[in-house]
Amino acid sequence: MPATAALQRPASTRDKRERPRRTRTKNVSHRPALQVSTLPVRELDLEPGQERLICPDCRTWCPITGLAKPKLVPHDSKPHAARCKGTNRSVVLDVTVEDWRMEMDGSVRDAASRRSARQFHKPLPAPATPIHRMNQPPRPTADEALAVYGAHRKQCSACTGRTACATGTRLAAAYARLQRQEEAKRLRTRSKADQWAAVAPAAQAAAVRRVGDELAATLKQISGTLDRFERARLDLRITELAETLWWRM
Repeated sequence: MPATAALQRPASTRDKRERPRRTRTKNVSHRPALQVSTLPVRELDLEPGQERLICPDCRTWCPITGLAKPKLVPHDSKPHAARCKGTNRSVVLDVTVEDWRMEMDGSVRDAASRRSARQFHKPLPAPATPIHRMNQPPRPTADEALAVYGAHRKQCSACTGRTACATGTRLAAAYARLQRQEEAKRLRTRSKADQWAAVAPAAQAAAVRRVGDELAATLKQISGTLDRFERARLDLRITELAETLWWRM
């Protein structure tokens, strides 16, 4: 009998890519079934082929396996940890995919329409006084030094006319030093005020020109094609520039 060629199966035209594996086990948890309708919509994913939910016990995303009897696959919250007690728990899919999608779309629109809460920043506390300055008395003024010097001359018999004792001489020197310091401080403050008064008109004119140029450039944008949001922002900016220009002039 002549040898016959071995039957060869025709090459399969189906896709050879690796398909996702599902956990196959007949074990079912004794805990009551988990109803999907009792979970928040943001903790569900009912897209066909990738059904999953956040396990109420370990708060991790867990796939749902099984078509006739859906249940949670064996899982754990951390690597090399004991299995979660929600493993193999039955799941009741009492929410359709269409209803879940409608609720998801509504929650996304509601979240997009909400404004973020206004932030109130507390002022920073003043820096604490260094320890070496806590018990120091305030610095005396020239008037206080003059009063102490006058009281000393009234009580001291050695301080007569232009002559003075060692204590009187020290008090007079302290009064002269404080008077010079206060006078120098007044001169520095006056010089800063004079410098600002000298440049204030030029700075004011430059600010007015800058705001006027920006207002003119903004008004030129009205001739272009703008949507209602761009037009609203443009009108608001024009109003702000006009008010700033009115206050500066």
